[in-house]
Amino acid sequence: MTTRSRLPQSSKIAATTGLVLLAISACGGSSGSGSGSTSVSGSSTASPSAGSSTVEWTAAPAGYVEAGGVQLPSQYPAPSKNPAAGCKIGYISPTNAIPGIMAEVQGIKNTAEKYGCTVVLKDGQLNPQSQVTGMQSLLSEGVAAIILNPLVVGALAAPIQQANAQKVPVITVDSPASPDGQNVAGTASDILQSRDVTAYAAAKAIADTKPGAKVGLLYPAFPAGNLQYQVERFQYWAQKLGLTVAGRGDVANDTPEAGSQATNALLQKNRDIQAIMAYNDTAAAAAIAAARTLGRDDVVATGINGEQGVVGLVQQGRVLMTWAYDNVRMGEEEGKAAIAASVGDTIPTKVTAPGAIIDQANVASYKPQG
Repeated sequence: MTTRSRLPQSSKIAATTGLVLLAISACGGSSGSGSGSTSVSGSSTASPSAGSSTVEWTAAPAGYVEAGGVQLPSQYPAPSKNPAAGCKIGYISPTNAIPGIMAEVQGIKNTAEKYGCTVVLKDGQLNPQSQVTGMQSLLSEGVAAIILNPLVVGALAAPIQQANAQKVPVITVDSPASPDGQNVAGTASDILQSRDVTAYAAAKAIADTKPGAKVGLLYPAFPAGNLQYQVERFQYWAQKLGLTVAGRGDVANDTPEAGSQATNALLQKNRDIQAIMAYNDTAAAAAIAAARTLGRDDVVATGINGEQGVVGLVQQGRVLMTWAYDNVRMGEEEGKAAIAASVGDTIPTKVTAPGAIIDQANVASYKPQG
């Protein structure tokens, strides 16, 4: 499952923070690319603290070494030939009610159209069984390949086997989320959403601003293995960069209310927490709102997604950084992988999606997708 959640993020963030942060704009938006530099590099040429005024898309910020020492490509090769006329590419979402997901789907469509294909979208509805049903439906519709963003990958073992039997390649998104993790059995490739990279960037932002700080983690206690891995890496990088993890708040579901409740309990129990590392921007905004309610204006947070609704918090310095995804570009790469695999090309077993650190230094030049 992705970092985004079941409602448009800007609306949820605004609902959480509107009472205490009047400066936040709540018009619709999602994670994505910004204005300024759009090149992708192997490593960033400037850290957030260096005062860069443009947004740099990168697979590896300065100082970062990938988990397990694995270096992954950031794109797939173009398909060597066109697929059969009228080909269809299937995509199964965690839920369609996510602006970032729909930008990703648009990217898949961009690639599919170049090769004469169409895209068939199935809504996972945040329900593993809906994803199973969606995959079975795609196979019955005769798709050439399937792109799968799984909620609980174990629930999809049987339809993946069915796809293998029908010689339909399956591309997963962020499953497993770790660069050195073994791909799901029966899948052709996995495109990662840079979970370890984002964890490093978040920990570094706190360590640069509040060296040696005590931090709290917000943990998604709902079906989202990639987000849970994200929080594991928060802990790793926090400790690696000299921070102390003082506690963890379990978020029952991906809503602002649940994030606020978890933060309130976390701060009540651990009053020395100075920063909160959140698994997405909705949770980060909820954390800041809850902290303000408790009179803790000193608490900062980090987020992930680059949502429109969190931009104001970044400008104010309450959210130190958010990691933005270029969802359209990621979708285009997924489309390339699916089509290439469907025509028999050998493709990388893993590719990592570039992203960008959005902080006070460059937020003015950042434009979310949406």
